[in-house]
Amino acid sequence: MKRIHAPAGYVLLAGDLAAFLLFTYYGKLAHGLPATASGIMETLAPFLLAWIVVALLLHPYRHQSWEKAGRQLLNTLLMWTLAAPIGLVIRSLWLGTPLTWLFAAVAYFIMLAFLLAWRIPFAVVCALIQRRSQSR
Repeated sequence: MKRIHAPAGYVLLAGDLAAFLLFTYYGKLAHGLPATASGIMETLAPFLLAWIVVALLLHPYRHQSWEKAGRQLLNTLLMWTLAAPIGLVIRSLWLGTPLTWLFAAVAYFIMLAFLLAWRIPFAVVCALIQRRSQSR
């Protein structure tokens, strides 16, 4: 049977999207809000839009950005550190609600945890695959 390998950048993008969806879903549940598709998308949109804007600037899905585990994790930290405040401002303007420091801090650290919880294993697997291919 022939194995089909998705390019790692696409896998990384899919994992990031899943992390954003899980973050939003968890936030809805944690606040006792209905986790409907439209509610999730309404909450997700500002943060995802900010992530996309930063991704267009920093190119995190190119091979050079994820080929080394340390670079990938630093890139994740940099991207979310830039995207989080943008997303928070978009969310505040969109909903017409004031931005609170507590919400900003909680959203920043929890989403960072969601991203790293998936990206650390991804980085380890990429490093193992690269090491294995170099030893051949």
